[in-house]
Amino acid sequence: MNTDIFRIPSLHQKYKSDIYLQYYDDKLIFFPVVNILKSELTITVKSIEENKLFRKSEKLFATVEVPGGEIGITYQGFLSKIIRKVMLSGLSFYIDDRRIAVSKNGSFPKPRLDLMHGFRFSQQQLLTDALIQDSSGLIGAPTRYGKTTLMINTIRAYPTATICVVAPGVDLVKQLYDDIRGPRGVKGRPVKLVDGRGIKGDKRAEGPGTITVCSIASLHKIDPSTFDLVLADEPHALVSDSRLRLIDAFPKARRLGYGATLKGRFDGKDSLIEGVFGHVLVERTYTEAVAEGAICPLHILFLRVELDGAPVRDRQSAYNKILFHNRAAANLAKQICEEVIPADFQTMIFIKDEKQAEMTKKALGEDSVLAMAKKMTSKEREECDRLMKQNIIKRCLCTKIYVQGVTFSDVRVLVNLEAGGNNTSAIQKPGRLAEIRPGKKCGIVIDLLFVPPNDEWGGFEWKSNAWIQLCKDSKARMDAYTEKGYGITVVNNVEELKEKFNELI
Repeated sequence: MNTDIFRIPSLHQKYKSDIYLQYYDDKLIFFPVVNILKSELTITVKSIEENKLFRKSEKLFATVEVPGGEIGITYQGFLSKIIRKVMLSGLSFYIDDRRIAVSKNGSFPKPRLDLMHGFRFSQQQLLTDALIQDSSGLIGAPTRYGKTTLMINTIRAYPTATICVVAPGVDLVKQLYDDIRGPRGVKGRPVKLVDGRGIKGDKRAEGPGTITVCSIASLHKIDPSTFDLVLADEPHALVSDSRLRLIDAFPKARRLGYGATLKGRFDGKDSLIEGVFGHVLVERTYTEAVAEGAICPLHILFLRVELDGAPVRDRQSAYNKILFHNRAAANLAKQICEEVIPADFQTMIFIKDEKQAEMTKKALGEDSVLAMAKKMTSKEREECDRLMKQNIIKRCLCTKIYVQGVTFSDVRVLVNLEAGGNNTSAIQKPGRLAEIRPGKKCGIVIDLLFVPPNDEWGGFEWKSNAWIQLCKDSKARMDAYTEKGYGITVVNNVEELKEKFNELI
């Protein structure tokens, strides 16, 4: 969309406010560029390069010099963030709303709430509360609460809109496509699938009332200017450097993101989730969903592991030596699977890399199955998915391919041999267990709590040793689980682990 940026200083004077905001569907312009907004729109980004952690500042805005001063341009979703900062600073503001995707000027349809159906528990109220806000934004709900139901009913509520449904990964996109076209999906509307394998379904489906389901990597194959509404699954995974430009390219569409993890990115770019989509419109927390009976309670059993303090040169070496490529860790997984977890309990064991996978599979024996993208053909992946869904596979070693986008209803236990800190992956993993099933009291995660020798956190001698990163990451995971409201128990050995496990089941 075009805007006469040269008029902005005069508009600022016309409306006599401290901060003038020009609000579009794909950007937010602000004037003047004051220090409080510069600071608010600057984040610290983390990265790991050559096994070292780096931090740098990154501006989430650009500036343009025009006669009369400097104007700022940032993501449309930061409107609430900026208003909050301006108000806390005691300044006044004026919003010049120039959005197309808003019903107040008749350019965007009001939601047909009467067309929605098939809800359970509080889903209908949650979605209704989101849609009547007439705005882009985020809808938060825990894993297994029913995000797909929310997305399908959003589609139903806008029968004349041209809609793009986007998600990371071909498997999740294919599942969404099948769900939208399936028995509980949307009837009588053309739907096509666009991903790395081509176009499937109603290939010529374009225009009012049509639905395009597209992988984030294939967004370049469609024309973003033709869509009225974008629905994004797992929005936290869509704001990496390579994906951000693609998801932010829709010039006039309302944007709705549906996620269980709206924060926790390792790189520190959580703010960009809000920037691209908007503020959180509504959210149902894990504890609220458990209280209403929509999902199953989750309990984390932390098995305490005291480190010996042997020096390690860097973070990756520490993880490889102590966990990923450690035969004792693989044998511990075997002991847990044989002595703690009943043989008929379907269990997912998350691992990091190929060497760890082979070592752990050898320890577990032939009854275990490895699900790793680089080790499987598409047909083998589909077959593994089928056997997991039918509860035939009981012990599945897997990488992050099973963190999101799959539903294995009978999984009862998760063993975390991948570790990780307070990030989206750590938060998502337990959600695999949240579906309510007959005879199931709770989903159980068995995790490792690494602690310094003699549990001495304040000793100088360990501060320069890389193995402390395992301890810090364990504590960060515990903090993440605590914040979510999961039950947590720390045990000292496998015998205590077995005793507590039996109490929970």
